[in-house]
Amino acid sequence: MSTLAPAVIRNRIKGCLFGNAIGDAYGLATEFMTTRVAKELYGNGPIAFGTDPGYPVWEDHHRPITDRNDFTDDTDQMLVMLQSLQQTQDGILHPINFARRLTEWENHGIIEIGADPGRGLGYTVGRVLSHRDFSSNPHRAAFEVWDSAGRDLAPNGAVMRTAVAGVEHFWDEHRVVENAMAAAKITHADPRSVLSALISSVLISRFLRGGGSNLAEDQGRVWNPRLTQAGYHQELLSYLERGTNLQGDSTLNPTYNETPNSEFEPKNYDKIEHERLVKTSIAGGTYRDQFKNHRYSDWNKDRPKVTLRDDIGWVGIDNVGEDDAAGALARSVIADYKFLLQQTHVAPPSEPGQRVQDQWAAEMESMCFPQSMGQLHLGANDSIGYTFKCIGISYYGATRRQDPSPTALEYGGGEGLFRGLMEQVTIEGGDADTNCAVMGSLLGARFGLQGGIPENWWRNLQHLDWLSETIDGYTNRVLAAYEAQGQNQ
Repeated sequence: MSTLAPAVIRNRIKGCLFGNAIGDAYGLATEFMTTRVAKELYGNGPIAFGTDPGYPVWEDHHRPITDRNDFTDDTDQMLVMLQSLQQTQDGILHPINFARRLTEWENHGIIEIGADPGRGLGYTVGRVLSHRDFSSNPHRAAFEVWDSAGRDLAPNGAVMRTAVAGVEHFWDEHRVVENAMAAAKITHADPRSVLSALISSVLISRFLRGGGSNLAEDQGRVWNPRLTQAGYHQELLSYLERGTNLQGDSTLNPTYNETPNSEFEPKNYDKIEHERLVKTSIAGGTYRDQFKNHRYSDWNKDRPKVTLRDDIGWVGIDNVGEDDAAGALARSVIADYKFLLQQTHVAPPSEPGQRVQDQWAAEMESMCFPQSMGQLHLGANDSIGYTFKCIGISYYGATRRQDPSPTALEYGGGEGLFRGLMEQVTIEGGDADTNCAVMGSLLGARFGLQGGIPENWWRNLQHLDWLSETIDGYTNRVLAAYEAQGQNQ
């Protein structure tokens, strides 16, 4: 269970899920830019967000003005997972239900907010969703796509949506692990992608259980007692192989343990769309409606000249240092689950004397605990979507100390750390919205919404009312299940 009071857990759950959305929306400012281009446009910041001043987001076809302060497909897919869990109500991520809800999102978007169908759909997820067997055997579909690409495609599309897997049944780490693996393998068969989702989810769950604040207390805790049980390692390794052809026909069609309650229930599209339009009319229109006459000639008009700040307001990501307790907690997650990379049979062929699996495990550790942010080369064009870059910068950022004496008040405390990290990681470019979404979810789980994320940022997020209602409803169910579990012990 957790050492935290229910009110604190609630704040951290909301921080985790809002942190995902805020990081996603903030990082859009430089998504797919090289570091050089991002710095030419924004210098060393700040970038305007919410109603805070800064360099306006560069406007182009990828980031139109109508998308300011709005999240993207990263958070869309996290919310699709949340809605799947809310439908089944049993705390289990059912792969077929989630798969069909992803297809619903591809076809209809999140209709409650009028989001475009399948906006930002990535290459790997798109190929898997179009596979002939996706709706009935998603794990097998994902494997066939990965296999056809040479078993060397490990993008970040699984980890970007995984925050909710760390919240669901956060007090039961075994359930968190299974849910994260089930959700990741729906579209990503590469063990590196699966492990990225798993270690992100597990770290979130340990933050929600009170970890990362007291080093001595954490060292005495057993986070997942099953890790010491005979056969458990093999059970998880076998799950990684599920849906592959490594053991012949017996693994072609994994058992998904479907129940009547897990059967996919499509949304009432017409009803939801009508309700959305009525609300929009009452509110006097949407944010997008303000820019219906916005023309190409207005893009980036009167943009201020970029000049570098002499002082960014705090000591910075590479100088603030690692927080002892948060860092040790993150390292414990890697230590507990790296065997899944080291011992898996789901891997491309190895060169003589060089096991791919060992290289993967070593790379994950080095990228999650780098010497500096620059070591990750976030803006390098040839690998911006690599899953270890995303989980690496997320682990690195989420384990930083708070600056004890920032030169600008807005960089103090948990909120200030969140602000400073978002600025610096976004200005590195690359797949910045995904990097910041995952990092934001970890920071939110560590510090909470109130006190952990600048209030001006989350209160000015597009679709705030719907997002708040959705997250509150989900949080209420999770905490009710948590309290019921505590009463039964």
